[in-house]
Amino acid sequence: MKALVLVSCLVVCLAPQPLAAKQQIFVFHTDEFWLSLHHFLYVLGRAENKERDSSREAVVGAPSDEQRGLSRLNTSEREIWRKAVSAYASGVSKKDIVFDDPLPEITKALTRAGNIKSLSGTVDPTISSILESAAPIYRKGWWAQHNGANMKWQKTIQSLVDKHGTTVMAFITTTYKMQWPANGFDVHISAYSNWAGAYSTKGNLLVLSSLDPSTQGAYGFETIFHEGMHQWDEQIQDALIEQAKRIGKYFPRGLSHSMIFYTAGEAVRRVISDHVPYAEKFGVWQRGMESFKVALDKAWKPYLDGHGTRDEAFAAVITRTAIAPPKH
Repeated sequence: MKALVLVSCLVVCLAPQPLAAKQQIFVFHTDEFWLSLHHFLYVLGRAENKERDSSREAVVGAPSDEQRGLSRLNTSEREIWRKAVSAYASGVSKKDIVFDDPLPEITKALTRAGNIKSLSGTVDPTISSILESAAPIYRKGWWAQHNGANMKWQKTIQSLVDKHGTTVMAFITTTYKMQWPANGFDVHISAYSNWAGAYSTKGNLLVLSSLDPSTQGAYGFETIFHEGMHQWDEQIQDALIEQAKRIGKYFPRGLSHSMIFYTAGEAVRRVISDHVPYAEKFGVWQRGMESFKVALDKAWKPYLDGHGTRDEAFAAVITRTAIAPPKH
């Protein structure tokens, strides 16, 4: 009887066990027609307004892209398109697409709209009217090329996520002591996004440009983690502010963003040995962030290498960067 029990145990114990479900890291969306049209009109409107950010690399090519598409249109179609761009220039394009209401809600509604035929009841009637008037022209002049770029970008980045994503995610969540969402972050891919080529805004909304030269390959891979980390901004800033209060100083604006650049770049560098982190490659540190980089090298890098606790590292970074209260 004992032998029979032992054999039964061996059969059960040695039988293949079902694998645990793999953590979803990102869910990519490439076929969101209305979102792509919205962003294209947005950056063209900013170019028409001659906004300073319209010369940034992620969007500087949009007017030339527009001209190529216009060559496929007849006179009437060009006129309708120009009216749509001008309507955005005088309204939506005057706002910051990341921070200014109601743009985040409009963007989120358009991600839900996907590629439906009509926007009726989806977004503000003024916006839907502009988009619907421009939609047939956008389909004729640009959509095939833009959607092709979206799908190509997604294929490349998905391969990097499949290969390195679990390791990078583990490094980031362990470092920040934050939880990655169980269903992953939705990443909405659009030909254009904003001057930065990518953004994250309230409501777990991540948007990436498929045409921006600085979001290609390993830099797109780093950027999606970077934008996901922005969803923790409030919690991380609260923790840093608490450290600043303990020494009677103020939290410096831009510090938490610098930490994201540093951490995401270091996470990717550790799995792709020849990767130069985004902030170094594209001169981010030289845009008024040099002092943060020095502090992070001294106080944050040792923590990334396994020394001390997160809060000790936060305290050390704050000690080097916090702003003294004004003298009365």
